[in-house]
Amino acid sequence: MRNLSFGFAQSLSIKTSSAAVLALFAVGVAACGSYGADEGAFDDAAQTLDEQGGPISVAVSVGVGVGGGGTGGFGTGGDPGTGGGGEGGGVVDPPPVAGPPGVGFWKFDDCDSATTILSDSSGNGNDATRSSTAACVAGISGPGVEFNHKDDTVTVADDPTFTFGKNLAVAAWVKPTAVTGTQVIVQERGSGSSDTSFTLSIKNGSAQFAVKLSNAQTITSSAKIDANVWTHVGGIYDGRFVRLFLNGEQFGQVSVPSAATVTLSDISAPIHIGHNPQNTNQRFKGLIDEVWLSASPSTGATIAELSCIKQPATIAVTQSTTGPVPPNTPASYDIAVTNNNVGACDDANYFLSIFGGVPGLSILPDTTFVPEVASGTTAHFPVTISGTEEAEPGVHELPFQIDDFFVGEFIGSGSLSFESAAPTGCFVRTGRELFVKHVSVVDDPIRTTFDGPPEDPRTGAWTFAKLMEDMAPTPEAAPAMVEQLFDTWRTDQVVNGFTIPARPAIQNRVFDFWPRSPDGSLDLKQAPLRLLGIVNRIDVRNLAEGHAGEGRFVFNVVGGSEQQFTVILEYKLPASTEADVLQWANDWHALGSLPFPSEEYNAALQAITARFAGRNAAPGKPNGNSLSQLRTNEIEMAPVWELREFVLSPVTGLLEPTTVKLTPDLSFDGTATLADFVNQNEAAIVAEQHTVPETFLGAPFLAGAILNNLTAWQAPGIANNEARHKFSLNTCNGCHGSQETGTGFLHVFPRPVGGEAQLSGFMTGITIGDPVTGEPRTLNDLGRRNADLKALVCEPAPTAVAEAEGAPGARLAAPTGAAASRSAFIRRGIGRVH
Repeated sequence: MRNLSFGFAQSLSIKTSSAAVLALFAVGVAACGSYGADEGAFDDAAQTLDEQGGPISVAVSVGVGVGGGGTGGFGTGGDPGTGGGGEGGGVVDPPPVAGPPGVGFWKFDDCDSATTILSDSSGNGNDATRSSTAACVAGISGPGVEFNHKDDTVTVADDPTFTFGKNLAVAAWVKPTAVTGTQVIVQERGSGSSDTSFTLSIKNGSAQFAVKLSNAQTITSSAKIDANVWTHVGGIYDGRFVRLFLNGEQFGQVSVPSAATVTLSDISAPIHIGHNPQNTNQRFKGLIDEVWLSASPSTGATIAELSCIKQPATIAVTQSTTGPVPPNTPASYDIAVTNNNVGACDDANYFLSIFGGVPGLSILPDTTFVPEVASGTTAHFPVTISGTEEAEPGVHELPFQIDDFFVGEFIGSGSLSFESAAPTGCFVRTGRELFVKHVSVVDDPIRTTFDGPPEDPRTGAWTFAKLMEDMAPTPEAAPAMVEQLFDTWRTDQVVNGFTIPARPAIQNRVFDFWPRSPDGSLDLKQAPLRLLGIVNRIDVRNLAEGHAGEGRFVFNVVGGSEQQFTVILEYKLPASTEADVLQWANDWHALGSLPFPSEEYNAALQAITARFAGRNAAPGKPNGNSLSQLRTNEIEMAPVWELREFVLSPVTGLLEPTTVKLTPDLSFDGTATLADFVNQNEAAIVAEQHTVPETFLGAPFLAGAILNNLTAWQAPGIANNEARHKFSLNTCNGCHGSQETGTGFLHVFPRPVGGEAQLSGFMTGITIGDPVTGEPRTLNDLGRRNADLKALVCEPAPTAVAEAEGAPGARLAAPTGAAASRSAFIRRGIGRVH
């Protein structure tokens, strides 16, 4: 008898503890194996390897040899033979690779009493034939074949692909009713008693894999197997080792003596499944399924893959309450995900993502992780949802997705249904009065297309094309104005002394998807931009500057697919008196009382948008248009997000690059100059009524564009961290960054046709640690805007807005002095522009 040598030289999943592995080495556990001059009759084989120590799977980076022919030791972990001194020393497996195709894969899923043919799923056409007595029953996955009669057979006719040389791999799922005697699982056998090349079987309580070499020697590896349970049995021969696998784990390995010829016996014979044609007493007793055979180089990873049968997970949702939920009342949910995989599969690691973004709704948690979910077990994700008075009354469907985190595999999806009860008294409906993104609006079949009659004022009213035609010096000049706008990305631009590098990918990300008219101009009616939302920003009103805030259209570039590229048109709401401000506020608020969704609502909204975005909405402004600025945010054309800003030129009437407001050039981040500016303007910054000048300390200061590196603005020497926070929050990249607001670039996410845009946590409510002090800050910008509009339209109305950076639904503070008077509140909103 020779001692078997093992070699471990790669990181494998640890199925035994490290202490157990060390103990294994310490006591010198070694399975026994042998080879001999067997005549080839399977039942005469006596040279076996019995692994008594259970599965071995370790994670070490050196080879281990437990040698018999020489001194074992720690080797380099290279090819077999370099580890220990024995003939079997070295590596168990090279790094896992994709399994090679088999010469036959009989899954038995088509097993049916109407036919005896069992198709070959490998694509080689090696179909099997089942005897009529072998029954089709439930297998490990779908149908399998039951063997309980001496005439039960499954046979595959001989084929040239069944030439194995020195590469053979075979595997099958088995459920034996007994493990006594000799039972063939799979073998290649001819008509003679010794006419065989390999046999995978059960013998006297052990699974066995035996190969017959061309010199008539038979080498066998074996390990114990249990009755009445499904077990995946596999074997690999590679010219050097005979290895046996149970449930994806290697249980035995026998080395081929160096003097032996390494090729298998070359015979022309059928493949027999579940029986030995030369000895009916060696028939299998039980169930067999998923039989696989290969003549290509194979690894343990291949067998492990076959030992796992992936099945779709089951997702079930239960909730504690039904019907309308009053404001600030939690509703509990349980999302149960059952891992239905079968066999020796790796544990699943489920990651839950809930796509909320619904104003006024709080979802805790919105992401969570449950690791190591074994096959046949269930992971539970508890979720709590509550709504404030700002939540839109009615049913909200909150989609969620489950992924297997480490393998990046989509598992399934669903939705949580939450019905928000209407508040009592005067309240603002955020989704109808402040940020309108419902599909009935953004996919209005007439207003967002040109499918209506040309004379109908609704036709195309909310399209990018119509807005550009109303913005341009003349409707006919709109295509050229738009082309000039996007052309600015082709070349370097200089704004306020700062160079904005070109992003020439504008050609293949935008222009290549934009059809042209017969005259060569851009066809605006086929512009690759999709409406995401219509926004009321009355909260940024400043009557001293002649406006009651802004009305905005948010678009997404959709060339080829939804791109990470948004275009926002931001218009002033023209106003000269406090009555004008209140009129705008009441008109927006009136939308909340209309049937929704409905044509009545959309018509009323169009009447509002026409007042700020229509032609000649602002006489005396460039082109008579009330556009304040057009802003873009994209990462489609370069690997770093960039935000740009454009205004209408009073000279040409065309859109031209301008500075990004409230945002210094990124070169000032972390500098003494930034600290000086924040300290000198601390009071205005804390009140969020500051401006950032084009120059500071005699040098250009305001940025021409800003790259978004997701960081927060800070600098040594800033005296008041609250001022630092408010300054950073009001910059373009600070507001759109992860450190200050927990935002991954976009506040409004792209959407497909028929879908609704999701919003960032900054918009709907998020708590994040201050990047300097670590103190928690709760941000909820739509909650703040809701409170502002409510203060304008609800009576008796408070006269100042409470700081929004508190819990959702922050209330309004009572007036204190002239600065907080009703008149001052109407005339001036918060200075934030994002």
